[in-house]
Amino acid sequence: MNLTDVILKLALVGGDPILYILLLMSVITLAVIIERLMSYKFIEKNLDKYEPLELRLQLEKRLGILATFGNNAPFIGLFGTVLGVIKAFHHLGTSSEFGVRVVMTGISEALVATAMGLFVAIPAVIGYNYFVRKMRFLLMIYEEKRR
Repeated sequence: MNLTDVILKLALVGGDPILYILLLMSVITLAVIIERLMSYKFIEKNLDKYEPLELRLQLEKRLGILATFGNNAPFIGLFGTVLGVIKAFHHLGTSSEFGVRVVMTGISEALVATAMGLFVAIPAVIGYNYFVRKMRFLLMIYEEKRR
């Protein structure tokens, strides 16, 4: 068994494991957005009680998760799509049945991973951009109050 056969066996698993990863990423993204919304409301009400470094650390907390997921989820989805297309073409090559149905079913299943990647990335990017803007606004208000 050569290396190509080993990798092919792994690829033939398809995009299902990738979908589970993306589903987990979507749950984490939603949880971070909810947590950050609650935290920012609390911070905004208690802005005067923070030291400058502590305030910045509290405002930046977990934003890296949103940035990472927003940037990488489409690529993870694309990877799942590639694995699904490999699986579809492999089944097409080994199947005794030939036709549009065999190809289209496999490719449509593969494209679900791309859609799921975008489903994760878009809210993550929107949340990240919102919180960065809100952070800048709160830091500006904080600096004005400290003058």
